[in-house]
Amino acid sequence: MSKEVTMRYRMSDRDVFYGGGVVNGARSITYMGDVAERLMAKLYGNVGRCSKVRKIRLLVPCHAGDYMEFKARLNQEAGGKAVIEVRSFKVCELPENPPFPSSIDMMVDPPISTVGIFEYEIPERREEETEGEK
Repeated sequence: MSKEVTMRYRMSDRDVFYGGGVVNGARSITYMGDVAERLMAKLYGNVGRCSKVRKIRLLVPCHAGDYMEFKARLNQEAGGKAVIEVRSFKVCELPENPPFPSSIDMMVDPPISTVGIFEYEIPERREEETEGEK
């Protein structure tokens, strides 16, 4: 089973927090948590609990209309903890003078926008689940 999950999301005008259409970095962090939880559910059948955020780096700002790609992967599994690294990339952005309202520019080499490392408690498997696998 793959130990990675990918999710794409287009930032909208609702996500804008600052002037100039800049989206609040907390919005990206929220989506990073969502994709980390999807990975936990995929690998362990349950989300578990985020017990620690080891690192957050906001590198490139995102704006309304930008397409963001969030990639989560399992880095380490030890002592009942799962360490998940999530990165967000800006894969598309709005052109400066778009010929059409829906125009976007695909990024040839998408820049990393945000990086986060989360530590989750691996959920205990229930008796019914483990018996069904035998």
